[in-house]
Amino acid sequence: MTEPLRFCFLAERQVGIGSAAAALEGQVRDRPGVSWTDVTYVESGGLIERLPMLGRVGGTLRGFVQTGKALRAGPFDALFFLTHNPAVLRQGAIGRTPTVLWTDVTPALLDAQAEQYAHAVDHAPVVRALKHALVRRTFRRAAFSVGWSDWARRSFVNDYGVDETKTAVVPPGIDLLRWTMPARSANSSRPRLLFVGGDFARKGGDLLLAVFREHLRGRCELDIVTRDAVREEDGVSVHRGLSAGSPSLLALYRAASAFVLPTRGDCFSIASLEAMAMGLPVVVSAVGGISEIVDSGRTGYLIEPGDGRALRESLEPLISDPSRAAAMGIAGRSRVEQHFDAKNTAARILALLGSAARPSRG
Repeated sequence: MTEPLRFCFLAERQVGIGSAAAALEGQVRDRPGVSWTDVTYVESGGLIERLPMLGRVGGTLRGFVQTGKALRAGPFDALFFLTHNPAVLRQGAIGRTPTVLWTDVTPALLDAQAEQYAHAVDHAPVVRALKHALVRRTFRRAAFSVGWSDWARRSFVNDYGVDETKTAVVPPGIDLLRWTMPARSANSSRPRLLFVGGDFARKGGDLLLAVFREHLRGRCELDIVTRDAVREEDGVSVHRGLSAGSPSLLALYRAASAFVLPTRGDCFSIASLEAMAMGLPVVVSAVGGISEIVDSGRTGYLIEPGDGRALRESLEPLISDPSRAAAMGIAGRSRVEQHFDAKNTAARILALLGSAARPSRG
């Protein structure tokens, strides 16, 4: 009997990336031949972490140690990295073993949103060129560079010279058994809008709050989930310390009538997918790969970032016409089932790993 192919999964765990990793892990971790490692760039009480003078270099070093420990459990038939960042640290491994990279954004695309992310762009030409060359080498050595969106996939080709045939799009998936659509009453007293964004300003929370104060107060309620200091006020409830997928957060999604994220800078939006899975219409900015999530006018509305008028005009029909909001929510759930099911995401990634590994196994 042929032994199963051995795959090593190495996954970052930051915020939205972490949610995508968790959904994928739930589908693949127990399969024969699969090894899974979280790349957290930190170890509580570790020696590296006790050397504060290392700064950000310490996190890079910890990531190198974590990936090294995982790779020593090999040999493997193929490697999987979420995202490309830990792969950059392991040039030798991706040169020896067929590798699939899966990411929501490339450094070139992130630099284009540097202002929104408060992200420092390297201005020294030599440093910038060296970093670009290293990332380019990483993408081009991979068997497949896979984007969460076509927006990301195009960057592999246009910004890093990756052959089109070595690129693909596999969007992140949602665990549809966990994110379920509840029964909602059309006779509830007031609609509830839900905003979920740790970085309140970048995610457009201030714009939403301004539109709410001027046009919507008294007609709906607003729930804000964030880590930032935002004050509660009439009609506005603020929730902090809620982890992704926690019972308290799920309860807010169930109670909501619509999900709103007028983000100024983003690469993708797992939160919007989760909202659609819960049967909510979504109003979200068309930045990064987000336009590939929402079928505007059917599952919600896409707006331009910073456009308060468009935000208000998109929210008005959802607040005033519960039947329209409900229909959009049902369409959103259907779209997630068709295009963003974690089972399908895992199957496509495993197929790419198998395709990459077979030549080397042969």
